[in-house]
Amino acid sequence: MPDKTRAVFLLILIAFLIAIGFFVFDYFQVINADEYFPFLKKQPGVVNQDLLSPTELEKLEMEKAREKLISDKEELEKMKKELELAKSGLDSDKERLEELKDGIRKKEKEIEEKSRKDNSRKEKIKVLANKVANMPPESARDMLLNWPDYDIIDVFEQMDKDAEEEGRPTITTYLMTLFPSERRSVISNKWLDSGNRVAPTFGTGQDNQDD
Repeated sequence: MPDKTRAVFLLILIAFLIAIGFFVFDYFQVINADEYFPFLKKQPGVVNQDLLSPTELEKLEMEKAREKLISDKEELEKMKKELELAKSGLDSDKERLEELKDGIRKKEKEIEEKSRKDNSRKEKIKVLANKVANMPPESARDMLLNWPDYDIIDVFEQMDKDAEEEGRPTITTYLMTLFPSERRSVISNKWLDSGNRVAPTFGTGQDNQDD
């Protein structure tokens, strides 16, 4: 074999041994082959991620959002119940207020009616007091005997008041002497207690001698 051919084979053998040694050193991490031969650098594997599948982070966020939605719904239900209770309370208060207003209106009407009747009675008593004062005593007595006791008392009191205002003597004491003694005694006793009574309505029927 010619010397030139032997030299070529020797060079090839040396290169092969160097290459083998290079990869052996790289395997045992003595050297880093990537630094000398970039084409040997290992590329990371491509991961094909399914974009339609949520990640663990997205799952966690979705779970938190769901819990927040449930919490908000429960809070809304609670607020709704509180509002319904408040509305019920307001309706109840409104009903009581209307009852109070009705009671006040009824009381006002009763007071107005009583005032009207009292005024009407006072006017009637004044007219009758003037009539009795101008009648003959015996005729006045005959008319008065058919009246209830308290009507007689009210008329006599008005007659006394009118006489005092006009500066003349009253005739009520004289008229009382014309009554039968028993009736006169009853009227006198009631007259003394007249401050604690409720004035009755005028009547023209039988005498009312109830205490």
